[in-house]
Amino acid sequence: MTTIIPYIPLILQGVAITITSWLIAGTISLCIGIIIGAASCRYLTTPWMTRITTLYTFIAKGIPLYVQILIAYFVLPAFLGINLSGFVAGLCALTFCSSGYVTEIIRSGINTIPQGQWDACTVLGYPLQSTLTRIIFPQTFANILPTLLGEFEQLLKSTSLLATIGVLDLTRAGMNIISRELNPTPVYLIIACLYLVFSFAAHCMSSALEKRIGYDYRQ
Repeated sequence: MTTIIPYIPLILQGVAITITSWLIAGTISLCIGIIIGAASCRYLTTPWMTRITTLYTFIAKGIPLYVQILIAYFVLPAFLGINLSGFVAGLCALTFCSSGYVTEIIRSGINTIPQGQWDACTVLGYPLQSTLTRIIFPQTFANILPTLLGEFEQLLKSTSLLATIGVLDLTRAGMNIISRELNPTPVYLIIACLYLVFSFAAHCMSSALEKRIGYDYRQ
């Protein structure tokens, strides 16, 4: 374990990149999921929107994340004629994949809201924005919270795949240490423990949020 001490700054850098990529990808995928999920719910969707959303989620969920990362890093720059760093390409892949799942989660949550609540908002003269933000979304997020938080926990662990394209996340930092010290056992144990710490922290925050909105009492 003493061989790890000199590499603590490298490990901390990997931790910072892992958390940063998770937060950015999670935030963007949530925004995309809210917009597309609401636009494609059965109360607001149109035939062409249904086709687009179905195709989008099919691609995002049907292609393995690892393959999406490789496409974003090797294929997308050549196709668009631009240069993308590994970090940016990885974020694009993480966001695209996660937003597909988030879209489905939010759309299914909105679809569970009774038609009568939409009709009541219409009768009362609520504009669509107020209907969504004040009536529909609060109930939707209360219903889908455990599933949504589970997706973000999975996204956190999926950031480890960024190491395959050279992003210096926690996993890549460990791989670099192993290539120098040729002693994988303590390094991989430390990496595994750090991911467990991340998962435990995310789980605690999820539980606290569920209790705050009284999810346990809604069952």
